[in-house]
Amino acid sequence: MKKVLLIAAAALGCTLVQAGDQVRAQEFSNVKIDVIVKATTSQYWATVFDGARAAAKTLGVQIATLGAASELDAAGEVSIMENAISARPSGIVIAATNAQALAEPIAAATKAGIPVIVIDSNANTDQYVTFLATNNETGGQKAADEMARCVKARTGGDTGKVAYLTALAGAQSLNDRDKGFVEELKKYPGLTIVEHRVGNNMADRALSDSEDLLTRHPDLVGMFADNELEGDGAGTALSEKGLGGKVCLVAFDTSDTEIKFVRNGIIDALIVQNPYMMGYAGVWYALAAAHGVVFPKYVDTGVSVVTKENIDSPQMVGLLDPSKYVMTPFLGVQ
Repeated sequence: MKKVLLIAAAALGCTLVQAGDQVRAQEFSNVKIDVIVKATTSQYWATVFDGARAAAKTLGVQIATLGAASELDAAGEVSIMENAISARPSGIVIAATNAQALAEPIAAATKAGIPVIVIDSNANTDQYVTFLATNNETGGQKAADEMARCVKARTGGDTGKVAYLTALAGAQSLNDRDKGFVEELKKYPGLTIVEHRVGNNMADRALSDSEDLLTRHPDLVGMFADNELEGDGAGTALSEKGLGGKVCLVAFDTSDTEIKFVRNGIIDALIVQNPYMMGYAGVWYALAAAHGVVFPKYVDTGVSVVTKENIDSPQMVGLLDPSKYVMTPFLGVQ
């Protein structure tokens, strides 16, 4: 009972009392948690793994960092999940590439008695312990507000043509971002969405889509890119065409390329998540859930807006560079 209470207190705060670290490491050395992300080739998911590894080191648990080579490979993630269930780890942390495809495997893991912590992107099932993620609709809303702010600063008004780029069809997190963006943009009736492109989550496709949009709509005033690869591609298109500082670009996430574009004035605002904490807290919560701790069904990890003006502020540094992340008590956004 003492051990369960210790896990619960630590997991709910995601912070440690150093005196107990060695004892916990001994107690949990046989615990194995599988961390499954959408793709192992993305900087965003690498940051999730960074957080998961930090938690594993602190707790003394074993983790496996798994994922398909591409976010297009939903079947690959399903296979990874099925293999994980067969191996019966103590817990599974997973980001669902496709909401429908991953629904049954997540439910199957729960039915097999394996606690599942869903992070970042949900699936069409409620058979999991908790969903630890950004409120993506809120993120999309912030993107629309930043777009309107930028257009007004550039043109003196909030009118003009806008386009947006979706990385991948079927991912719930992206659906929510786009929904938030589209609905919030209605508050600015002078801004009109003229095109929406769905790519294949590849920067070169995002680049070609962006170039085509800029050619088809030479009077475009703004673009929204809903993940890091779309942001990389759209930023590259604006840079190559000399349109940085002329067409407002708002993008999600924090790739090195995106951060460079913010500093250079190509990207006007980044909508920033907390993938490090998703990985870190995901491992904590999985361990706690394996010992009977009950969590809220949804935990909001927060969303921030990074601009050229605040990019070096203490509040943003750790979100942009995992090596500088400072751990603080974490209970989710209230």
